[in-house]
Amino acid sequence: MASSDDEADTLPESVSTYHFADDKDEPISFSLLPIRWSESKNFDDGKKNHMIFLKGSVDNGLRTIYKQVIAWKFDLSNTTPQISVLTKEKCWMELGKPRKSYEIIIRTVLITVHCLHFARRNPEASWKSVWDYLSKTFSLYEHRPSQNDLVDYLDLIGEAVRRENSLAKCKEQMLYFSLSVFPFKVEFGRRPKVDVQPDTSMGLKSMSDIRL
Repeated sequence: MASSDDEADTLPESVSTYHFADDKDEPISFSLLPIRWSESKNFDDGKKNHMIFLKGSVDNGLRTIYKQVIAWKFDLSNTTPQISVLTKEKCWMELGKPRKSYEIIIRTVLITVHCLHFARRNPEASWKSVWDYLSKTFSLYEHRPSQNDLVDYLDLIGEAVRRENSLAKCKEQMLYFSLSVFPFKVEFGRRPKVDVQPDTSMGLKSMSDIRL
């Protein structure tokens, strides 16, 4: 499907009031796209079978776009985390505020990225501080953020810790999360194939309490 309006040669740098849909026009999370960890032309295309399209408002709502997207990335270096998607034309577009009805579809990935962002900026913060921050940030959501929201992104969290030097000193925080969710040691990149409920009975008050 073409854009609903004629577009300039250069795509806008950001999009708002957006949602993503598959080739059957069903809502779908952008996190099903391959994640782009660097500017290298080579990146993980293990999920390339997903045909995902972005529709949203650009130019302060003056026009809409409809573009196929092929990858996504996040940037934790700014005061707020930034998430962008790569169009088929190889242009990055930063995601602003999504459509209200679409928020539930991407709730868990947004919470995960914000968790990483807070950990990066506050490496010595207590685990309680993480959840206080997430609860405040997502206060308009019907359900408060919880460890369950991060479970599906253990691999992403582990890869982010491995790849970003700025997150290296936060590794104990991520290990604390792993131990809170699973009642045994978790090795990043090898997510246990079990379904268990979070275990918060460990009595650990600070992320720095972990020594593995």
